[in-house]
Amino acid sequence: MKRSNVIILSLVLFLVSSFAFGQCGDELVDNCASDIGDATYLKDFRVKLEKAEKNKPAPVQRISVVLNKGTTYKFSVCDAPEYDGKAIIQLYDTSRLLGSSLNMSTGKLFSEFKLDCSKTGVYYIFISFQDGNEGCAAAILSYVEQ
Repeated sequence: MKRSNVIILSLVLFLVSSFAFGQCGDELVDNCASDIGDATYLKDFRVKLEKAEKNKPAPVQRISVVLNKGTTYKFSVCDAPEYDGKAIIQLYDTSRLLGSSLNMSTGKLFSEFKLDCSKTGVYYIFISFQDGNEGCAAAILSYVEQ
């Protein structure tokens, strides 16, 4: 009898944990990808970060991608509604910030930005959450046809 209780409890805990993440998975990616407008989907990135520890920098997810010269790319980001964190997506080459969903001067967040790639190479996507809050987001890399 004890063994069957353990199995049942384990099954219940597994099912509860599967639903605990809510929209922080395929559904979030699907919803985000459906909002890219006239762009063509290339790749998605899922990011879930914990709240920043006191007096420590906010956690950041770093992703490298190869982009091609002459292509216009769109970078979109969607937040999971059950988390407080609002995602910030930034694009860097080796040393410069090339684009961001955060307007540094006003503090306003946008859900997307575009980049006209002027040089083929490796670029770096950084995803974090505003004010170091815990969050979950889906980022979509797509290209815009000329």
